[in-house]
Amino acid sequence: MSPAPDYRIDKAAVKIEFIPGQSPELHLSTGYTLENYGASVLPFIDVLLPNETRYAIRNLLVKVDGQNVSSAQVSGGSPEARTSKMRVPFDPGWNPRERRNLVIEYNFSAHEGAEKSEVLAAASFYLISPGWLPALQPPSHALSSTPAIPQGTTYSVEIPEDFLVLASGKPRARKKDRGTVKYQFELRKDDVAPYVIAGRYVETASSRQKNSVSFWTFGPLEGDSAGVEKQVISVSDILQKNFGPLDKDSSAVHVVELAGASSDVTSEPQVVPFPAGVLVSSRAVGLGIDSSSFLKLVESGLARSWFASISAPESPIGISEGLPEYAEAVVDEALNGEASRRDRVSRFFQEYESALKEAVEKPLISTTKQDPVEQRRIALAKAPLFFIALEDACGEESVRRGLTQVLTLLHAQRVGYPDLRAALENVTHKDLAPMFRVWIYNPGIPDEFREKYESAK
Repeated sequence: MSPAPDYRIDKAAVKIEFIPGQSPELHLSTGYTLENYGASVLPFIDVLLPNETRYAIRNLLVKVDGQNVSSAQVSGGSPEARTSKMRVPFDPGWNPRERRNLVIEYNFSAHEGAEKSEVLAAASFYLISPGWLPALQPPSHALSSTPAIPQGTTYSVEIPEDFLVLASGKPRARKKDRGTVKYQFELRKDDVAPYVIAGRYVETASSRQKNSVSFWTFGPLEGDSAGVEKQVISVSDILQKNFGPLDKDSSAVHVVELAGASSDVTSEPQVVPFPAGVLVSSRAVGLGIDSSSFLKLVESGLARSWFASISAPESPIGISEGLPEYAEAVVDEALNGEASRRDRVSRFFQEYESALKEAVEKPLISTTKQDPVEQRRIALAKAPLFFIALEDACGEESVRRGLTQVLTLLHAQRVGYPDLRAALENVTHKDLAPMFRVWIYNPGIPDEFREKYESAK
């Protein structure tokens, strides 16, 4: 038993059902078997849900041991927040050593303005960020631990029989029933965070081997896919070589056409990374899959997909955005040589100096996605320079091996600078505290780094 208030999730199961119609919805049902292994009676637990103002949660139902309970919203959040918090009461209180069964159900519909990572349309849906699932919170105590989703958790996805589906985990079952198909996946220890992509797609794939590319589009693919496939495979190989494999069960890199309102909110082509590939807007597909512009979008999204699973809305922007930018630089250097590295450093310097004219710099440690765009611009330019400085100090191979450890051990968790420092010190056997202190906890760029790259122009 734990001396602090604590509980664990012994079993978990998730069911997702696509409900077609003029305004399609998803019905989500999550079931948990919980055990109180702490020393205290728990009168309630808190659960984070997708924020209702952005994700249109309807028909919320909560059951404890088969009985409906009235949950209370304890934190409404804001339109910028990804989650809202509800409180699930226990009456009588939840005693130590006791088990409780908890069921949380709701209908989910992504309305106008929803995140690109949670889109629901008439012929497809995409759930690729942590915010779409309930997240059970630890008791409010300094020694309480966050309950983790256990190995062996099952995810059932019920969709029309003419839909294709991608999901994390190991496929375990497939059953047809009156125009629908129910798929079951099992999440294991080393699998990436849960995601689901499904839709009425036309698939174009040259092979079923791991070293291949599969295109999912709403109509027949136009253009020659052979050239872009070869280059996408090359980018994937570079990322795997430098940061390790991402999704061991993925049979190919997937390039999936993105539907829904969020593909129409801008005239610019868009790309959204997910662990097995990228979503590309219809406007991006319209560029032509054999065009250099389309390829650059896919390359950028694929580089970002390697680190998409360890970022969260509240993460420091230097990690959630800085690491993907650094991964792009690694790919660019591998494809185009050392000169491209210096070109990127020069571009980041220029962006940094330009951004400083619009705002006062905050340290990287405290700059998040919630900060004003002017301050975010500064951090977005500085963060990839920090990772390049780490390479200069520790060597490319050591830094990339450390980041591979981060991805392997913390791939489904929020990652902070202490995690990065611990992994890098473990690989390099160096004390990186001074370097992290100068770059992360203070504004500005160290003079010696600036002199090295500016003198080489």
